Amino acid sequence: MAIKINKNLEMFSTFDPTKESKPVSLGNLCKDIEERRLSLPIFQTYIRWKVEKSIDLLNFQLSGKAAVAPISINIIENKELAVPQVSFIERERIDIEESAGKHSVNDGQQRLSCNFKAYTDHEEFKCVVLDITTGKFVMNTSAFRKSQIPVGKLYNKDPKVFSQYLKENKDLQVFEVQDLLTKVRNKFMGYYYTVNYARDLSEKEQREWFEVLNLAGSKVTDVEVNLTEMLIKGVDFYKEYSDQFVEKLKESSLDQLIVFKATEVSIPLAALNPAYEVLKDREHKANFSPMPSDVKASLISKLNKEDIRKLFSMTLDALDRAIGFIEENNFKQPNRIDYLTYLLGVFVYLKNEAVSERQLEHMIEWYNTVEFSKKDNGERRRYFENLIRVRTL
Repeated sequence: MAIKINKNLEMFSTFDPTKESKPVSLGNLCKDIEERRLSLPIFQTYIRWKVEKSIDLLNFQLSGKAAVAPISINIIENKELAVPQVSFIERERIDIEESAGKHSVNDGQQRLSCNFKAYTDHEEFKCVVLDITTGKFVMNTSAFRKSQIPVGKLYNKDPKVFSQYLKENKDLQVFEVQDLLTKVRNKFMGYYYTVNYARDLSEKEQREWFEVLNLAGSKVTDVEVNLTEMLIKGVDFYKEYSDQFVEKLKESSLDQLIVFKATEVSIPLAALNPAYEVLKDREHKANFSPMPSDVKASLISKLNKEDIRKLFSMTLDALDRAIGFIEENNFKQPNRIDYLTYLLGVFVYLKNEAVSERQLEHMIEWYNTVEFSKKDNGERRRYFENLIRVRTL
């Protein structure tokens, strides 16, 4: 029996995407970002590299013995096929009519963002310096040593900024030093990244490419997309809310309740549920409990930026009250974050009302008797419903 040949296999066997690659200098890549020729698909994850991680990349580009991994770009020729795009750094939405001709970065946004911040002397990089004595980039949040030059001056897009900094710092005017710094700067501007290109990928194809290259095959979550939608509206979920949420836990020595790094997003996000119900003036629904399995990122991301910020403020204020409540009543240290997020939910519902004696008794009894371990979601939702009966007492 003859083998049935897939009709697409012949096409696959002759099309070689590796021929769609070329080297591009960092100077040109940064210029493309500045002039918005390079953009990002909306489903890209947040720019989450810490400064330390960026310093690692800068040092690798300076002294590494191998090239940095390639950048992957989808060239948009047919805007009808284009995934919605956002700009680098600010993450501003790009009008669909302007998307044709854009180069959409599928893999490499964090590396490019790092270099662009150095190229533009970005505020986040003000503490990053090249130390000539140690021969590497380091972080310095105090006064700069005479052997140090800020990366935003060294790698600045405007050569006059670099020259002016040398003129203002006589220790760097020594010929050998100035010559060396010029070579380091020129290496950065001329540093080549290999860029792999594709053309007019559909949203499905671009997501698959992104997932394989950037997330080692894992799926881009709906939550990541929703958080990006917030950022497009001008609301930074991390800086304006979740980072502050975690910081409040640290200040109260409760940060150990965040057991897994990934829950630094899901726990604060789920804690917004009570505030959402209050904002919408709706009765509590069981699946709006402040627990990660009940996250409502899609609903929250659809709000306007003013309302999203109201949720953040209400929840962070309630977190302060919940932490204070535990401390003031000398409760045992909670061994699960649920104790704190459930109390937080109560204080959101109570708004600014004082807690009466009957309410206090109910909350104390709940705290001292509830046990979360080995309980399913249904039981945990009932625990929250029992706790918020305090509103009617």
